[in-house]
Amino acid sequence: MKVYLLLLLALCLGTQPVLSQVRDTVAPAKIYRVKPLLSLPVTAAGFYFSQKKLADFREKPSLTQADLDRLDPNDVPGIDRWGLRQNPAKAESYAKISDVFFITGQLAPFTLFAWKKYRDEWEDITIMYLEAQMLQGMFYGYAPFGPASIDRLRPRAYYEETEFSLRTNGNTQNSAFSGHVSTTATGWYFYAKIITDHNPDLTGGQKALIYTAATVPGAVTGLLRVKALKHFPTDSAIGLGVGAFSGIMVPEFHRWWEKRHRTRAMLTPLYGNGAAGAAFTLVF
Repeated sequence: MKVYLLLLLALCLGTQPVLSQVRDTVAPAKIYRVKPLLSLPVTAAGFYFSQKKLADFREKPSLTQADLDRLDPNDVPGIDRWGLRQNPAKAESYAKISDVFFITGQLAPFTLFAWKKYRDEWEDITIMYLEAQMLQGMFYGYAPFGPASIDRLRPRAYYEETEFSLRTNGNTQNSAFSGHVSTTATGWYFYAKIITDHNPDLTGGQKALIYTAATVPGAVTGLLRVKALKHFPTDSAIGLGVGAFSGIMVPEFHRWWEKRHRTRAMLTPLYGNGAAGAAFTLVF
């Protein structure tokens, strides 16, 4: 939409020259364009359906002793066999540590509000973060590389030292992919994305360091989940990728949306026949 306003700045007699400048500026605007009335219902629906899927995955048919007897470590791809060389006695300890990373990753973005420039956009940032976690949950619930389409046994099924019920319950078939890793990574990559978006003066190298640091918690969580006999290495790697996509691309979409609708103002000089004025154009 364009609004034109003709401003009579001065009426001059004779041929007195008028010096003017053209200004093309971007009006101060938020970094992200977020519509709560649209985002919140969609996000709530996404959480509902992803959680429903999660409950369904836990109810997959249990394995039998005959199923366990047929398991062959050689059938596991070479890149994942490291998951079959762990210490089952320490699995529970590693699982508890991974839970700490899992919870910390979910809470990390909220620490941004310790700084005023992020608090000023708390509503947009919070809504976007909920969207990001909803998106990774939808990936887990419905993606063709997740448990909706793949019944991959967790490493614990291969360990005779593990309790029989843990080796055979339905949740044992949900190794692909790691939801702990995707959730943790979403939180930290989102954290990094918000920081880099709000600090445009950062160099490419500084941004790379921030994203590298954001990768560490998710990668460590992935390592812990392998040691906990919950997932194979590739399951953790996929979870890390899902988290990176969700945590980065949701705010990037809203940033792109804001740029598409950003208000622009232009002041153009008009003069002639001893009079001068200006045309003000507002595009939004």
